[in-house]
Amino acid sequence: VKDARDARLLVRRRAESVPPFYRVLPEGYIHAWDGSEKIRERGRSFDWNRNWSCDWRPEPDQEGSGDFPFSEPEMHHVAKFIHSRPNLFGVLGYHTGAAAVLIPPSCGSEADVDEDDMRLFKELGEIGAEQTGFPVLPVVKYHHASSGDLQLHGHFHDFCYHHLGFFAFEFELGTMRNSAGISTEEQLAAKHPRDAEEHLRQVLRWWDRSKRPGPLFQAWKPFEHPQLGRAEIGGMLFPRLGNPTLADLRKIVKGTYRFTLDHARRHPRICLEDLRVDAMGGPVFRIRGRIANRGEFPTHVTAKGRSLDRLRPVRVEFHPGESVQLLSHQGHVELGHLDGVTGSGMVEWFVSARRKSASLGEILVRGGTGGNLLQSVDRPS
Repeated sequence: VKDARDARLLVRRRAESVPPFYRVLPEGYIHAWDGSEKIRERGRSFDWNRNWSCDWRPEPDQEGSGDFPFSEPEMHHVAKFIHSRPNLFGVLGYHTGAAAVLIPPSCGSEADVDEDDMRLFKELGEIGAEQTGFPVLPVVKYHHASSGDLQLHGHFHDFCYHHLGFFAFEFELGTMRNSAGISTEEQLAAKHPRDAEEHLRQVLRWWDRSKRPGPLFQAWKPFEHPQLGRAEIGGMLFPRLGNPTLADLRKIVKGTYRFTLDHARRHPRICLEDLRVDAMGGPVFRIRGRIANRGEFPTHVTAKGRSLDRLRPVRVEFHPGESVQLLSHQGHVELGHLDGVTGSGMVEWFVSARRKSASLGEILVRGGTGGNLLQSVDRPS
């Protein structure tokens, strides 16, 4: 029914409402319609944020989940990209919903996330909050006061944490409600449809006062629908309503950009330090060095990541040069994961180099999330 306070809005019909009454449907043809009052408003939906592998559920348990995890080609390619790059250590997502910095979990409860990891999630999230002014919320708590905790299966967040071992964040960049001054806390506190209707009235009043360019509402106009007959097209322009203003977005992206840099600066960083080559007499040389992680994150990134095989531990390989013989029992050393900042391990090899070539060989460090490095080892001068 038309809203008595703002005729541009259609609001839920109540006992005291007076005609005319309207039925609201999406634009377009009605699929497989039998001519009755039973109109299915949409066919099967696909939600790219329900097609990830962690706790995936088929429909109808989870709407939009797809046929199987990564059944949609876009999600398949993203997953392939991530899994083929062992140096990746974090993922960020950007959406448009009530402004928030979202952290796991997406289903279950916060107890499903390691306690130390949750502490760091919130610590990093608060940096995002300082940069954007957005509240930090676990996805399960991102709901209206009238409903219980969300349970979103096959969600991006839980995939990134439980299957990749990453700290993953999603920025909900806000909507026109946020731009109109209705905070995320106010939006989520709505307990009744009337609360949401009042928010729309506030948005329209703010839009009118600010004389913003372009409409937020399109006047209803008659239309002859090929199946329904006489209808009207118009109403709130939801693509515009679902985004913040460009002026607000300019400020928001500065904050998310600063957060991205701050997050990136914490990456694991593998270094080769204190490399020494000592002549031991005759053709024998000892090669020693320290492999260290001077980044803030450990090479397993999260406590969860320590248990995941896909986060590769640090491996050091020594490849002797031409005519150089390795005397040590093994040339390759598994150092395991290294803690952030102070994590390190010593490596040592003995070689025999009878020819007087300058190079004794190369040290290759496969550092997983800390990156790889290659260092040539020269005979001491």
